[in-house]
Amino acid sequence: MIRKSLVALALCTTLSFSTRAQNGYWMSAGEMIFSYGSVDAPSAVDITPIVRWSPVFNFQGQYHYDFSKSVGIYTGLGIRNVGLISRIDFVDSSDVGATPIQKEARVKERSYSLGLPLALKLGDVDNGTHFTIGAEAELMFVYKRKIFVDDGKFKTYEWFSDNVNIFNPSAFAEVNFKHGVYIRFKYYLMDFLNYEGIEISGMNIKDYGQKSPLFYVSIGSADLVGDWDDEFTSKPQSTSAFFKTKKKDWKQMDATAQVY
Repeated sequence: MIRKSLVALALCTTLSFSTRAQNGYWMSAGEMIFSYGSVDAPSAVDITPIVRWSPVFNFQGQYHYDFSKSVGIYTGLGIRNVGLISRIDFVDSSDVGATPIQKEARVKERSYSLGLPLALKLGDVDNGTHFTIGAEAELMFVYKRKIFVDDGKFKTYEWFSDNVNIFNPSAFAEVNFKHGVYIRFKYYLMDFLNYEGIEISGMNIKDYGQKSPLFYVSIGSADLVGDWDDEFTSKPQSTSAFFKTKKKDWKQMDATAQVY
């Protein structure tokens, strides 16, 4: 599985240097993610999901190809920080002979993923409002869990951990606005977690994690990345009206430089 991901990365890198199509262009994107995932535990334990905000290390390189002013596609490669937070209310009766105490614990679980998307764009793709639907194959490669209870913190950190589904495909939809701003809705097709059972303050919750669906809403922006020509001058190759204006400005600057 790791070998396939490395092959896909190599193909994307090769494409970035070989592509010269007029309707194709590269963009770099970043986003803030608001994720929400519920963890099931059919026992008597009360688990409440909490929205998780991850503003950093969510980047994506996108290669776009527009067939016309209203239809286009994009693919690329991205890295993002996704996960969930659970508040667990439980009764601690671990001390024999003592009165049971009501306690609260928070479990934060996240993983960095490497994603390869394929998306279809419909609408005014010439820098107007348009819609995007697509799917993405994601490889979860760095997992971390933090448990907060009794003013203490317990960490678990693993590469390619079995605690999450390492390969987790997703489906997403975007609303794209002018100047690269977008809102994305994404749902993971498999459970985020891949284990059952967790021990908190001496209590073993055996059925924790039976199900763990995850989705998120993100707000982001994508900026044009120039294509290097033979003179190492960054000039975007795109049919977008917004990008055409930029190319026109570059041409005017070149003409002015030649006059002087």
